[in-house]
Amino acid sequence: MKKLLVCFLSLVIILTCFSSCDKSSDDMFTAEDGNSYIVVRNDEGRIVINDNDKLQVYTLNENGKKQKDDSGNYITEYIDFNGQVVIGNTVETAEMKYKLPSGFVDDFDNSGYFYNENIDAEIFFVFYGTDIGLAVEAAERNCQSLLESYGSDVFEYTRYTVDIDGVECTAFRQRCVSSEYPDNSCIYYIPFDGGYYIIHCRVNIENEKRVNFDKFVDTIEFM
Repeated sequence: MKKLLVCFLSLVIILTCFSSCDKSSDDMFTAEDGNSYIVVRNDEGRIVINDNDKLQVYTLNENGKKQKDDSGNYITEYIDFNGQVVIGNTVETAEMKYKLPSGFVDDFDNSGYFYNENIDAEIFFVFYGTDIGLAVEAAERNCQSLLESYGSDVFEYTRYTVDIDGVECTAFRQRCVSSEYPDNSCIYYIPFDGGYYIIHCRVNIENEKRVNFDKFVDTIEFM
């Protein structure tokens, strides 16, 4: 009986090792059309997007396995996608890669927008091809205006800097306990490619301790 148990455990370990060696499933995602695909990666490990903004994927058979042509090469195709690939909690675009906080999911219809209904929280990315300095100045003025409107007993803000993948970025943390807008927000201004990204993160004030947005942006890697 002991020998039988040892053999069974050995078989489980062997099968686990083989399954862990198959990394293709790690690159499988579900596209907007509801179908599952495995992304093609270049030599640097990045997703491949052509000049028409289509994503390169492997052609799969009915069992979800990559198919080969008569020469033994894997067959690939290009598909329409919304500019981002979401695999688990990891998001990849042509420009960056990052990990979403626990509980956040994407919205197929709104690329760069993520939400967590359980804690009433949102994250969204927007790129502007204009001067980041002017945008930061406008953000400071807006914070001052909100402070004057609500009062310091209801609204407060902090301007600070944060390092995002080696880039020094300006951030604003806003906290409002008003009954009409009880939110804790972090807004990040990231210089990029002659313009800048804004990452706007917000959570209902009751759940502000359940998500750390500074920790989230620390996962961002530029491609």
